Amino acid sequence: MTKSASGATLATIVLTYNEEIHVVRCMESIRKFCNETFVIDSLSTDRTAALAQGLSAQVVEHSFVTQSQQFQWALDNLPIESEWVMRLDADETLTPELIEEIRRRLPGLPRDVTGVNLKRRHIFLGRWIKHGGRYPLTLLRIWRKGAARIERRWMDEHMVLLHGRAVTFEHDFSDHNLNDLTFFIDKHNRYATREAIDVLMKRYRLAGAAATQTPNAGFAHSLRRLAASCESEERVTRDRSSEQ
Repeated sequence: MTKSASGATLATIVLTYNEEIHVVRCMESIRKFCNETFVIDSLSTDRTAALAQGLSAQVVEHSFVTQSQQFQWALDNLPIESEWVMRLDADETLTPELIEEIRRRLPGLPRDVTGVNLKRRHIFLGRWIKHGGRYPLTLLRIWRKGAARIERRWMDEHMVLLHGRAVTFEHDFSDHNLNDLTFFIDKHNRYATREAIDVLMKRYRLAGAAATQTPNAGFAHSLRRLAASCESEERVTRDRSSEQ
């Protein structure tokens, strides 16, 4: 693989479902400096896949279960050749300052540095939320290929390093969803349900119960059906949003 102008190779993974409102902006943000862009699409019914392909992304369709399972499937199955991997959501973009910092700093990182934390800037209804603990939110978003996995959770899953250490870059990326307030409220109601499921699964030690015949197996199955119902409702909301 040809190295980018930065001297390091970087692949980006983006998960999508009916993201035509965001995907072009996301792809434009990264395509001029990323060596590989993979879009894992959960069978969108809008133009998401076509738009991403038109901007040189490699689009792979894969049925969705949870965010963490979808992303880990991507890590385990994509033909990634780059030295580094970046996670980006469809409604996120990189600032020009961060792009320049990645180009400048990534090639010179010591071998024991296997991850890079980035600072998220949350834009809500067009306004940057700087207070209330919303900024900066520092997340592991870049790692050496094979050096990280994603937490197996229903909600608020994060990348975790398997070895080495992480450094934090100075500049931001932006989380700027363009949907309306109704979409935001519906989404966070579903998030609350999934977070409650995570708490209950941990409290009652149900992580493996649904696959067994233990007394807790029925409860675990019920929680997972509830989570699946949340995912179904989210798809309906996104379908309606893409039709407007």
